[in-house]
Amino acid sequence: MADEEAQVEEGQPADKKSGGRNWLVIVLSAFVGVLLLAFGLAAGYIFGQMSAPKVPMASQSEALADGAEGTEVAGESGSDEEQSEAIFKSLKPEFTVNFHDGQKERYLMAAVDVMARSQEVIDLVDKNMPVVRYQILRVLGRQDSSLFEEGGKDQLLTEVLAAIQEVIDSPEGNVEAVYLTSFVVQ
Repeated sequence: MADEEAQVEEGQPADKKSGGRNWLVIVLSAFVGVLLLAFGLAAGYIFGQMSAPKVPMASQSEALADGAEGTEVAGESGSDEEQSEAIFKSLKPEFTVNFHDGQKERYLMAAVDVMARSQEVIDLVDKNMPVVRYQILRVLGRQDSSLFEEGGKDQLLTEVLAAIQEVIDSPEGNVEAVYLTSFVVQ
């Protein structure tokens, strides 16, 4: 008995059961820590999704065409009249340009798709493809460091759409929207 009291006074466990309890406390603490981390990550993901900017999808674009409220994409507008189905055209090959951003030369590669509501407009894009590509290359080559600022890509889309609409002017309609389906700057 005196030996046990001497071990307790020296800071050593009196028996092996208290050593097992310490291990159990460590394991439970680690489990609670992992559980709290998981809840924190889940809450961050949920709040991040709630505050992320909303991008209109095809179903939202159709709602815009029916006059419902929503966010507009470059070139799209909601109207009360019935609009025909959207027709998409990928402009192949991808566009590749060099531009100077104010500090150094940059390389930009982008895949561009156009959207119209008339096959005649898409046919005009095909017919005038060299001029359309030239105008897009001019716009892409004029970029600078503002491309990397907030809203820079939206401004780029607006400029590309305006350049295409200058070339394609038809009584059947015009190109309504431009989409970047691939975008690399190096």
